[in-house]
Amino acid sequence: MLLLQEKLEFINTIAHEGKVVVIATDANGKIFYTIKQDGFEDSYLNTPEDQRTGWEDWQELEFPDEAEDDQSVIDKETAELTHQDDPNKFILRSRYRTLNESAVAPVQLVSGMEHIYVFRQSKANATETTPNTLLVDRFVLDGMTNQLVRKLDVRFKRSRKKYQPIESMRKKANGGLANIDSLDFRDADGEPFYEPTTELSLITNLDKGWFSVVLLPTNEHEKYRWHIFAYNSQTQKIELTTIGASEEGLFDIKDYTILEQKREAKNALVPRSIPGIIHRTLDINNVEVADGFSATKYDIQREQQTREGMQLLKNATKIMLAIPTKQGNVAALSFAVAADGTLAEIDENPDSQTILRSNSRDLLLPLNTLDEIKGIGDSTPPPQGTITAINRGDEDTVQITSPEAADLITGDIIEITDTQSYDGHYVATAIDEDTFEIETSYVDGDIGRWEVVPEAETGLIFDGAITAFERVENQRLRITAFNHGLEDGDEVQIINTSDYNRTLAIQKLDVENFVVNGISWQSGEAVNLKLKSRKRRGVMFNGGDQKIAIPAIELTPPSTEFAFGYTISAWVYVSQTSSGEQIIVWEKEQCFQLLINNGTVTLKARIGNSNKQVTDTATLPTNQWVHYAGVIASDGASNSTTLTLCKNGQQVGTPGEFAALPNTPENWQPEFEIGKSFTGSHC
Repeated sequence: MLLLQEKLEFINTIAHEGKVVVIATDANGKIFYTIKQDGFEDSYLNTPEDQRTGWEDWQELEFPDEAEDDQSVIDKETAELTHQDDPNKFILRSRYRTLNESAVAPVQLVSGMEHIYVFRQSKANATETTPNTLLVDRFVLDGMTNQLVRKLDVRFKRSRKKYQPIESMRKKANGGLANIDSLDFRDADGEPFYEPTTELSLITNLDKGWFSVVLLPTNEHEKYRWHIFAYNSQTQKIELTTIGASEEGLFDIKDYTILEQKREAKNALVPRSIPGIIHRTLDINNVEVADGFSATKYDIQREQQTREGMQLLKNATKIMLAIPTKQGNVAALSFAVAADGTLAEIDENPDSQTILRSNSRDLLLPLNTLDEIKGIGDSTPPPQGTITAINRGDEDTVQITSPEAADLITGDIIEITDTQSYDGHYVATAIDEDTFEIETSYVDGDIGRWEVVPEAETGLIFDGAITAFERVENQRLRITAFNHGLEDGDEVQIINTSDYNRTLAIQKLDVENFVVNGISWQSGEAVNLKLKSRKRRGVMFNGGDQKIAIPAIELTPPSTEFAFGYTISAWVYVSQTSSGEQIIVWEKEQCFQLLINNGTVTLKARIGNSNKQVTDTATLPTNQWVHYAGVIASDGASNSTTLTLCKNGQQVGTPGEFAALPNTPENWQPEFEIGKSFTGSHC
């Protein structure tokens, strides 16, 4: 093979969609490419056989060279992609004139997400980009012509801007639009829009093209993460910058949270926040970079027995970083890759964390958010399962087989659904003298389903709840409605009551009272139409034995293997300050408690072998809703626990730090109670 091209300085190759692509940089910073021919292209067939090289002629790679910037993109990137304390300092940005901005240095190529990515260093005297930073462009390989075509962009046809239509587009009197400007890949003259260059402004001080880029998959479908190793000429160290890939295939710098399982955390999913940008400096003792370096992804394979025999199967993915040194050898580092695409051997606790841009805002709830709360029910779904067999039992009972029947107890009332009659004409397949099979269909692949019918919630009281009717003299009806808030002359609407006309059995109480069996009280409501009563909110407790019991739930117990936390929170409303102890929320084993003690709110937890607490020094306000949250945060590494109490989102009291972990049972399935001995409203 002999491909003539003058002044080529650096060459790189990549395989993409079954073809080999060679890209080279010449002495003027121009970038050229050639592609290996398959033998079916017109360019190959139309070339005399004795002149065929098997490669396309060198072609210059096209980069953006537009006359004007897209101001709508600049405005959007200034608002979203700059440092919040310096709007002139970009994290990354779009560049529209980078044709002559390449440094005389090697380029790096990445094949992924249906594109070839060309990473290049900007030159030191760049005028259209930041000097010595990293530029990236995307190309699509046209397999018929063996050409690299710039990625198309979508913009408004007439304004030629990405986020802003033409100013003359307006609404007409009849509601339609005049001078419509629509999104397209081409402008009004039919000229295509191409994607601008992306400048990674956060990567600075590049030198001699000493950088390497790897794109790694994650355990999420079609989600990837970029890893950029770059030599900083100022610090003379290799720096690693890790950025998530966006849905469009470029860069997503926002933080995000994943839920992952940990072996020691039973079946719980532990949340973990991953920064949008991870930046680390590789501190390699006594190693000086001599002449660039290279990073590549590789797979660990192990031989395993399969149905087809022994085969090599991928066991793990890793990154190898090879660094030529001034000592004359090569330093090789291997990084394991986590399921989220991040690298092992990278400190999860950096020296510092910097928020480059934050879009955090106060969450404003509607004013009537709490007005419609009437009761609290069990949010856990009732036991349910599939039916795999139905048999005739003793005395013609119906016997059901279900893999999930272990969740049932004698006396449960269940609802059976999706069963069917099998009356019809079939072709039988004999199994034995007592059994045969027929071809039929099932609902969702099962004979049927069952579900426990939960008991109706009873006993919950809310403002205006009607609890009694009584006839009095003068054809009047006396109604008992808890905390109705009505005054003489107020108009009231009675809703949700019911008659009780039916034939039922009774249970006699005394000479004047009896209980009707087989029917439940219909909780009606008295509504003040003038809205002068305070609006109902939450559940009312009378200070006695009233409470809401939450069935046992599975929580991950504290462990020395990881950091974990629990939060107990509630809105409370009291009319007066009371003495003694009132429970807002507590765990029945008294591992955690949020309570009122002589008018002040306390967070209490059993840590080590004793109870620890933190208390709000101010008395709980009366006749207003107050939100309290108690946070119990344990750190297994330091074997310590911190208790923090917040009122209306603000920390109160002094957080307690204790040298032990919360003391919970080994197989912890806590049961919680709400409102025991509490007088007031709660939600």
